[in-house]
Amino acid sequence: MRIRTFRDEDIATLLPLQQLAAQADGVEPLHDLASWPNDPELNATENAFVITDDDDDLNTWGQAGTLEGIEGEIIGYTLVQVRQDEEGYHLFCQGAVHPAQLHRGAGRALLICALNRARVLGEEFAFEAEQVGIPVYFEALLPTRNPASAHLAAKCEMTFARKFEEGGLSLYRTDL
Repeated sequence: MRIRTFRDEDIATLLPLQQLAAQADGVEPLHDLASWPNDPELNATENAFVITDDDDDLNTWGQAGTLEGIEGEIIGYTLVQVRQDEEGYHLFCQGAVHPAQLHRGAGRALLICALNRARVLGEEFAFEAEQVGIPVYFEALLPTRNPASAHLAAKCEMTFARKFEEGGLSLYRTDL
């Protein structure tokens, strides 16, 4: 598996993947993927990532990139968004993994990738947040009915924050 930054042309693959994952998880999709390329606030080409099912045997020289022409199919994605409210700064992560690829490490890899991006983004306003005394959180929405969600969050040192009854999702967070 390989993670790379989102490209505008990935939308055609991500839309059906999002629908499959939402159906399998029993949730409603929370974001409009089709708007990603045109939304300057998202900055998707820097804040969104996809994971592909590349065969590592094809690229024995390492995980740093892919060889042109042998990139695998996209099996998941994540997006990190910056939000602020009276409670603090929220580096909010949401995404999906194809249901056929669950429990193979793709979700964890994407969550770690999002956490790393959030750390970079958080540096931009960490001083300001400290000055006014508000926290900076990394947060992820994970499917409530999937028992692996809590385990995945714990592996990334995130704790349960709250459950969204209507959406079938739970919010997990950690301080940055």
